[in-house]
This record gives sequence, C-alpha cells and structure tokens, in this order.
Amino acid sequence: SVSKNNILVADLAKILKQNGIEIGQNRLFQWLRTNGYLGNFKSYYNKPTQRSMDLKLFVIKETVVTHSDGMSSISITPKVTPKGQVYFVNKFLEENNQEKSA
Repeated sequence: SVSKNNILVADLAKILKQNGIEIGQNRLFQWLRTNGYLGNFKSYYNKPTQRSMDLKLFVIKETVVTHSDGMSSISITPKVTPKGQVYFVNKFLEENNQEKSA
C-alpha cells in the first residue's frame, strides 16, 4: 500500500520489503544515487537530481539546525512523494520479475 503523504526513503525501503524486494535503507540510498535519482557528490550528496524533481518523485524538507556553539545550518531531507512511491515500487517489482524470468 502506498502512503498519501511524503515519506522518508527508509519508509520506502519498508514498503519495498513488504512487496518482496529485499533492500534496506542504505542499499536503497545507494541504488537511488547509482541510478541518478539522488546526487552522488559533495554538496549534492543524497539531494534529488533535477530529473527526479521534474518527475515529481521527491520533495525536499529543509530544517534549520542550531548547534551547541550557536551556529545554524540547514539540514536537507529528501522525501518520496506518493507518485514517487508508486514509481519506485513498480520499478523494483518490474526489475524483480525480469530477474526471475531470465
């Protein structure tokens, strides 16, 4: 089942696991980076690529974090949209079926 809300990548990994896809949060992040859905270098690491934003697969949640020394920074969290959840579940199920038939 797909959530009506934006969810974390970790939650997407749980949905995939419920659908018989053996992948955890860390391997899912790696797969998303390798396949061009999330950035793979320096300041773009784990940020959605322009392509995945154009497809409306992710949204970005920005949170201001205040550190103990008084400095503030912005934490960026990619969240998977309901459209993205359907997209990735179908993509993984399709890949899984191709592997079984090969």
